Amino acid sequence: MRILLFRNFFKQLPGELLDSALIDGATYLQFFARVVLPLSRPILATVGTIAFVHSWNAYLLPLVMLNSDDLYPWPLGIMVYQGEYSAEWNLILAFITLTILPTVVLFLLAQKHIVAGLTAGAVKG
Repeated sequence: MRILLFRNFFKQLPGELLDSALIDGATYLQFFARVVLPLSRPILATVGTIAFVHSWNAYLLPLVMLNSDDLYPWPLGIMVYQGEYSAEWNLILAFITLTILPTVVLFLLAQKHIVAGLTAGAVKG
């Protein structure tokens, strides 16, 4: 999905930008650094947020790979507070709140860029 977002965004960039940069004497690296990267801030914020949320919510891979409760990431650490016959719901809900908090803060900080990145290729004109 992330590759498709990048592809669609970069496909929407007009070819005249490269032509004008080459006429002005810029190299391909300068074109990338001075034209493409500043224009791609919305898609970078979008893909970065999606990648962060995906890795933050990892459950199955750490469950298979780690064998110590001390090494569990936060989403997997919630499992420690749930027993076979009882659950400590106050600790589980506090843990869930702390687990969700970083992703909510990241989304609120990058909301403008995320919306712009997701809607970049939506309207053809």
